[in-house]
Amino acid sequence: MDCDRPAGRRLRRFLRASIVLSTFGALIVSRSGAMAAAIHPRDQIWLAVSDIHLDPYDRSSRASSYRFDSNIALFESALAAMKRAVPNPSLVLLPGDFFEHHFAQHVRERGGGTSADEAGIATMLRIATAFGHAFPRAHFAIALGNNDAPCGDYRTTNGSAYLKGVARIWEPLVNRDRAAPDFAASFSRDGHYTAGLPMHGLRLAVVNSLLFSQQYRGNCGSAGDGAAKELAWLQRVLRRLPSGTRAVVMMHIPPGFDAFSTQYAHGFLAWPFLRAPYNGMLVNILATNSSRIAFGIAGHTHRFDFRLAGTVPVVILGSLSPIFENNPAFYAMHVSSTGLDDIDTTTFKESNQQWVAQRGFAATWAISRFDDGSLTELHARIKTSPSVRLAWGAQANGRAPSDVQHAGPWGTRWWRAQWCSQTFLVGHFAECARIEERVTALRAIVPAIALAGIVSIVLAVRAVQRRRRA
Repeated sequence: MDCDRPAGRRLRRFLRASIVLSTFGALIVSRSGAMAAAIHPRDQIWLAVSDIHLDPYDRSSRASSYRFDSNIALFESALAAMKRAVPNPSLVLLPGDFFEHHFAQHVRERGGGTSADEAGIATMLRIATAFGHAFPRAHFAIALGNNDAPCGDYRTTNGSAYLKGVARIWEPLVNRDRAAPDFAASFSRDGHYTAGLPMHGLRLAVVNSLLFSQQYRGNCGSAGDGAAKELAWLQRVLRRLPSGTRAVVMMHIPPGFDAFSTQYAHGFLAWPFLRAPYNGMLVNILATNSSRIAFGIAGHTHRFDFRLAGTVPVVILGSLSPIFENNPAFYAMHVSSTGLDDIDTTTFKESNQQWVAQRGFAATWAISRFDDGSLTELHARIKTSPSVRLAWGAQANGRAPSDVQHAGPWGTRWWRAQWCSQTFLVGHFAECARIEERVTALRAIVPAIALAGIVSIVLAVRAVQRRRRA
C-alpha cells in the first residue's frame, strides 16, 4: 500500500468526499427505497453485470474495441443501455473486477503522480456514483475480483484503510433500506458479507473467492492465508439461515476447472481455478447445502456459462470488458421465490456500436427455468449435438446463437474441456476432457526435467571451479 504522507492526506480527502457524496445519495432515495422494500412481488428482475474492468484514463469518444478493457465511453453507453432495458431493477449485482487489468502499473504510467490507492478510490467512486444515479431505488450487491486491489492483481486488501474507503463508498447502496447493516465492518475486514434481498425467502451471501485462487498473491501489507477461515464463515452462514430462507451465493472466481487455460496448455495441465484443497471444500459446501441454496453467481471467465455443484446451479456471467474478444454483455435475471427462472442477455456489437437484446435463455434453449434438471438436460444436448454446441459457443462469446462463426473453442476439438468444466468441478475432469494421457505424461517427465536441470547446474558450477583452480 502507498504509505507516504502526502499520498495519505490525499487519500483521506478522497474518502471524505466519497462519504459526503454517498451519504447525500442515500438520503435522496431513502424514502422511495423504504416504500419499495415493503413490497415483495412474486417475480422480480435483477440486473447483473460482471468484469467491468474500467480504464479511467481512456477518454476516447468511441467505445472500447476488442482486446481492450472498458473505457469510459463503453461504461457510460452500457449504463444507458441498462437503464433502457431494466429501468427499475429490484437488485443490481456486480460480481467483481471493477478495475482494468494491471491497474497499478497503468496508474504509475498514466496517473500523473496519483497513488494507486487514490486512483482506486476515485475509480470505485465513479462507478458507484454512476450506478446509484442510474438506479436510485435498487438494492445493490458487490463482490471483490482479482483486479480490485490497487497494490496488484490477484491480491486482497482486507483490513486496510483502502478497503474501508471502498466499503464507505458502496455502503449506502448495499445497505439501502438496512439490507446489510454489517456490510461496512464485514466487507472492509474480510471482503465478505451477507445481505437481505428484496425477494422474500432469499438472502445473499457474498464470498471472497479470490482467497482460494491458484494465482492468489496474498494480502497487501500483512501475512496470512484466510482461505480456511472464509470457507468456515460460508458454512456458518448457510447453517444459520432461518427456516424457509435460502441463500443466493455470489463470488467472483467460480469453482471448478479453467477450460481456457487447459486448452492453452495443450491439455498437458488440467488447470483448476482454485487451489486444492479449497476447490473441493467449496464445491462440497455448495453441494451438501443444496436445500439451503437457491443458486450461485460468479464472473471471471468473461464468457457466459453455467456450473452444477451437485444440484446447485451456478450462472457464470460474461464480461462488460471486451479484452478477450467477446462482445460486452449485461443480464436481466428473472427471479422468483423458488429461484432463477430466466435470463435475458443484452450485448454490444462492435461493428455498429449498438446494444442488442438477445432472445431469453429459457426460450433459446427450450428449457423451463435455470435449475438443476433443465441444465442437466441442456448439458446432455450440448454434448450430442454439434449445432447446439456451436450456438452455445456463440452465446458464450456475447453473440447471437446463430452467429456460429464465433463459437470459439466450442467449435474446435477442445469443446470437451469446455463441456466437462460445467459438471466436473473436482475430479475426473481430465478423463472427461480426454486429456488424461497428456496430464499423466507431463507428471512423469517433470521429475526428469527437474533432475536434468539440477545436473546442469552442478556441472556448470564444477566447470567454473575448475577454471578458477587453473
